[in-house]
Amino acid sequence: MVHVHSYADTPSKSDRQRVIPMFAELFHVIAQIIRRHRKLHGTVPVCARYDLHEKVWSDELPYLFQTLHGGTQRCMSSTTAWRMIRRACQELEVTHPEFVGVKFAPHDFRRLFATELVNNGLPIHIGAALLGHLDIRTTRGYVAVFDEDVISHYQQFLARRRAERPEEEYRRPSPEEWTDFEEHFDKRRVELGSCGRPYGTPCAHEHACIRCPMLSVNPKMIPRLDELEQDLLARRDRATAEGWQGEIEGLDLTLTFLWSKREQARRFQRQGPVALGLPMIPHQEPQVTDV
Repeated sequence: MVHVHSYADTPSKSDRQRVIPMFAELFHVIAQIIRRHRKLHGTVPVCARYDLHEKVWSDELPYLFQTLHGGTQRCMSSTTAWRMIRRACQELEVTHPEFVGVKFAPHDFRRLFATELVNNGLPIHIGAALLGHLDIRTTRGYVAVFDEDVISHYQQFLARRRAERPEEEYRRPSPEEWTDFEEHFDKRRVELGSCGRPYGTPCAHEHACIRCPMLSVNPKMIPRLDELEQDLLARRDRATAEGWQGEIEGLDLTLTFLWSKREQARRFQRQGPVALGLPMIPHQEPQVTDV
């Protein structure tokens, strides 16, 4: 896989890497641009990019879209891209009157890309992963679809996946399997709270729960975390006095996880219960769908 940097391939608000699927035509265009760089420079040259919002220059990277500015290679700015798009729209006005007065910004194509993916059957939660969104509601704001479209697309995706899987995977579980499934949730209850490991998976951290990211601490156990902290600090003082450097490193790591878990539990404690309101009976007839 070729990782290409462009003016849009900069750290996002969530600092998440994005994977962009390409049609054959788009991949051909990208390949042509790379060939042009290699023909002129032997490779994709590195250059800096000026951030118009932060007012800083980036490190030199192999940005894909570059221009010459005062004889120096520079990454194409979003303003330059916007002007090129505006000129393209003006040229289209001659043969396509519907483009008269239409204004596009580079970010609009990100929304169009997301809408095309979802309208062509891609589940919106996968579209969220491709766009680097942490919350699917952000993706719903990008995509011009209605709630019923989202539900329909997701159900179609499940139907296709189930059609491709062996039939025996969807058989009714036996009483023994169902009992084992229920016991799994009992085994996830630990001293400090609950373990969120998936069904059918053993403990991957040998029950070192403080360090485990799957542990959800019960706010009632915050005093117990305080006791563990005092014990760990006493052990660290002993390790420092004895010169046990390896032990100190391990204790520091455990303390870091403990402080993080305690702060998370305190946040949950401050939030308190969430009022969900009373359920309302809709006036329309309910629709029965297969799940």
